[in-house]
Amino acid sequence: MNSINYWLSRREAARKISVSVDSIQRRAIWWQDEPVPGKLRYKLLKLGENTRRERRFFEPDVEALLVLN
Repeated sequence: MNSINYWLSRREAARKISVSVDSIQRRAIWWQDEPVPGKLRYKLLKLGENTRRERRFFEPDVEALLVLN
């Protein structure tokens, strides 16, 4: 499986769990090897050849947050 499928934009993450983009931002933390309950880990990724590096959120963290709510 392509690892690119595990990364969501702020807007995609917010839409997935029905919260505001600001709510995603408040829970954002820089990437750590271990998940942090209630937080969304992110990395600055360049997902395409002609794209800039943007903050992308780890989808399993987003899904875990949905379960916590």
